[in-house]
Amino acid sequence: MSERLWRRRWSTAAAALLGASGLLVVLDGLTRSVAPPRLLTVLGLILFAGAVTNWFIPWDRIRPSFRLLPALVVLGALVLAIFGADIARSPGAPVGLAMFAALVMTYVGFVSNPGMPLALSPVLLLALLLAYWREPERLGLALPLVAVPASALLAELVSLLNDRTDEASLLNRRRAERFARLEHVLRRFSRPSSIEAAARQVAGAAREIFEVDRTTVVLRDRDDRLIPVTDGPPSPHDPTSDVARLVAEAIQGDQPTFVPTRDGATMLVLPLPARDAPAGAVLAYPITVDDPAYTLDLARLFGVQIGIAIEHLYLIHELTQATRVDELTGIGNRRHADALLASLVPGDALVLIDLDGFKTINDTFGHPAGDQLLQTLSAHLRACLRDSDTSARLGGDEFLIVARRAHADPLAVARRILDGWDYQRHRSSGPTPTLSAGVALHEALRTSADTFDRADQALYEAKRRGKNQAQLWDPAIGRRATENRT
Repeated sequence: MSERLWRRRWSTAAAALLGASGLLVVLDGLTRSVAPPRLLTVLGLILFAGAVTNWFIPWDRIRPSFRLLPALVVLGALVLAIFGADIARSPGAPVGLAMFAALVMTYVGFVSNPGMPLALSPVLLLALLLAYWREPERLGLALPLVAVPASALLAELVSLLNDRTDEASLLNRRRAERFARLEHVLRRFSRPSSIEAAARQVAGAAREIFEVDRTTVVLRDRDDRLIPVTDGPPSPHDPTSDVARLVAEAIQGDQPTFVPTRDGATMLVLPLPARDAPAGAVLAYPITVDDPAYTLDLARLFGVQIGIAIEHLYLIHELTQATRVDELTGIGNRRHADALLASLVPGDALVLIDLDGFKTINDTFGHPAGDQLLQTLSAHLRACLRDSDTSARLGGDEFLIVARRAHADPLAVARRILDGWDYQRHRSSGPTPTLSAGVALHEALRTSADTFDRADQALYEAKRRGKNQAQLWDPAIGRRATENRT
């Protein structure tokens, strides 16, 4: 019950004060030697009805100017009672009017902002001066001159205390909402597949939590590259040339800070700490700094949680790389090669590379020489491939390459590899065998296994024709391979 009364303090105060005012009016009539006038009874019932109405009206959702309406009605009723019912001639009029003034002004203090009780006090003073004018000997001039200032000061104190309480309540409610939003966003934060995806998620999450128009997230990958992502519509508060400096300072630090921008706004600069090195930084702008201490605490918690998530992404990426990288050559292993085959789409070219006479190198110069040759070839493949192309080691001296969107010239990648290798071979002082390559273009309605089989047939055809060349699969090669099998 007490919680309900506190949650509805506006309606509770209004109902209590108007009810007390109605009781005073009725008691004033009962103290007379004759039956209470009908007007007083009507006024008392009106005030009691107002008390019941105020209990159900959500005054905390109504503008303060409208909250004063009942107080003005009560003051009007007081003036009407003074003139219509001769309330000033009642035996208890001085005490009753003083209590009435205190109740009305206290009500004003409950439902209005600081300053409003002082602004309304002249109306109450006028009402009591009218009462004094009706009965100067009975009431005395002290009633309006003492009751009104005292009631106004009391109401102003109530209004100030109530305003501070409202501010604290609103602040606590906003803090609870922002913390709940943080929990919701962190629960929704899924495991990203890449640093870029993580940056996009962090940017959206920061924009939602800090309620800003725009966020810029800069994450640092394991190669120490900075990956920036911006979320939100274009904003005049964009940090432009200050981004590099702010990001550098944030990545080197470990505490969130507020930074003023050149147009007078405020930006939140939040580093994302990780275990070994800072994972990056978040820039949120323009941010409203109405609760700076709590905002920084919330930012610090957000940064720690996101930093941990990014650190986990790094660890997962390293473990994934460890299971898909060939230890000897540093390029993809057989598992990675299988993944590349599964990722083929129509228009991709599959290239199989094989060293001609690799067994002779191992038998003649030993396995260390063969390992060095494989490492040299792996480095050569990485240097020749486009950013969209990927290589992997199938096993032994066989390598697989997927050239994306190579339908215009499927042999281009293979020729580039063979030409560059032939140039290195002639400049090398050690034993360096030639290369042979088989190429097949992945087609619609074909499986990756079909394309691999075609590339393998093309590689066999290249060796059959004298090695040191690249061969593109065609139907004639496929018919010859079928005849050889039979």
